[in-house]
Amino acid sequence: MRYGVIFFLFLGHVLWAQQSGRIETDRPDQTECPFIVKKGYFQAEIGFNRASEARQIHYLLPTSLLKVGVHPLVELRYTVLHEPGSGISNESFGFKAHLFKEKGFIPRSALIVQYHVNQDHRDQSELNSIPHSIGETILTFQNSLGGPLGIGYNLGAEYHSDGAVEGIYRIAPNVNLGKRGYAYAEIFGRFPQSQFTDHWIDGGLAYYVSDHIKADVSAGKSLRTSDSWYVALGISFRMRLW
Repeated sequence: MRYGVIFFLFLGHVLWAQQSGRIETDRPDQTECPFIVKKGYFQAEIGFNRASEARQIHYLLPTSLLKVGVHPLVELRYTVLHEPGSGISNESFGFKAHLFKEKGFIPRSALIVQYHVNQDHRDQSELNSIPHSIGETILTFQNSLGGPLGIGYNLGAEYHSDGAVEGIYRIAPNVNLGKRGYAYAEIFGRFPQSQFTDHWIDGGLAYYVSDHIKADVSAGKSLRTSDSWYVALGISFRMRLW
């Protein structure tokens, strides 16, 4: 999978086709966007993360969200997170479906449904008290606030193998920086409160290299644990398949 993604990054420029509007991505913030990849197009959103948890440094190289537009209102999604040297590879399959266009105070919205591939090392046990996440549903919204300002926000639920359900919230106001860039700040986390519940703040910058390529940088920190943080670089691109 990693080599296939790198191959697309180097050779994809010869396959660009015209598509109205700029590429819209779910990265770099945690808040998923409500835009759908155009039918017949492939889109890759690649991240390179360095994170600290319990004073241990981890690398995710790369994190990959791959999408294909299969209908004007539906995209298929595949996510993989790989930690070099650990053999850990968390995978998700799902789809995003358009619900409403933005109109006045009504936000542009979409529904995301994802299934997380079950892996034994993530299941609840005497060695791991955090239950395995088997899937999630997320409602994603976006409003224009006038001028260069906008806001994206999500509300959803994550389902665990022990029957528990956690709420998900994400809020990310943003501002355009000239014609090609934007900045955002974000707060996200889960509820109800438990010993595993965490809330984070983060922020970042994104730059449109072209209508088809977008680069980003971001960083975030836990509000509960002082030594939990991450920094990330990302690149996203799209190409026509049919």
